[in-house]
Amino acid sequence: MFESIGRGVFIALMVIALPGLIVVLFYDEIDAWSKGISGMPVFHTLKKDFQTGTELVGTTFAAHLKTFYSDSLPEINEDAELTTEQRTIEDFHPDNLKQFWGRNAVEQDLTAHLASKHRPNAKAYLDYVDQHREAALAEMQRYKIPASVTLAQGLLETNAGRAFLARKANNHFGIKCRTRPGFRNGGIRSDDFYPHSLATDCVQLHDDYAWDRFEVYPSARESFRRHSLLLSEKRYRWMLSAYPIGGIYTIPRKLYGQTSVPYYAAWCVGLKSSGYATAPNYAETLTLIIETYQLWKIDYEMLTRDI
Repeated sequence: MFESIGRGVFIALMVIALPGLIVVLFYDEIDAWSKGISGMPVFHTLKKDFQTGTELVGTTFAAHLKTFYSDSLPEINEDAELTTEQRTIEDFHPDNLKQFWGRNAVEQDLTAHLASKHRPNAKAYLDYVDQHREAALAEMQRYKIPASVTLAQGLLETNAGRAFLARKANNHFGIKCRTRPGFRNGGIRSDDFYPHSLATDCVQLHDDYAWDRFEVYPSARESFRRHSLLLSEKRYRWMLSAYPIGGIYTIPRKLYGQTSVPYYAAWCVGLKSSGYATAPNYAETLTLIIETYQLWKIDYEMLTRDI
């Protein structure tokens, strides 16, 4: 072999071409390892078998989907005063929901796949879902934003309710206070910032910049409503018509090696592309949370209510 191709060429092939071929063949696995997500329990199956959940509903799925999206949603103007309906946070009673998501079943599945050192964190995530599931479903009922996406964002933004903003400001979605006209980064004053009418104050916390201020809410429930109103604005609301629940959609860039993904993964990519967060792996992490904790099943509970 050395005589036919030359020793130098052979060494070059071994040193350059072979590693390059390995990177091409196993790019997704290497990329996931570098991002620290390869150990997530669903990573390898996620790439091959996205789930949509339509099988839960069965043959009546199309009819229920049509009914669910039949309500017309008003345009949200960020600067306009909230209507009484938008401001009113009603009680939500899940008694008439058909249950597809069960904590015990999810917990058993996680126990079978997670290393013991990750189980306490998984418990905190499940506790968060238990605590805020009804709020996410109530918002889904009114604003049609998948509860799975809302819960995944809350879990990620607050580290399952353990982050400062959730504990001290009831802010579960990292929503910042707005700045007044003429705001300049230099010479910042507290009155340069003002909260949404659902919020009561602004609190300083270094995020993208040292001067960032975040909204403070009376309770977590106002935070969930504020999230719905934000995602109902023009910047994000396009996803309501682009990615209805239950579908498989083509996305503009690969997500775990796939360009055709279920609705919730498409929402995660849409949130990132629309500028919700600066983290480069925001869509990947949200999708993994939804898959790992099977949050997509919760969406179908709202879709099939009153069956």
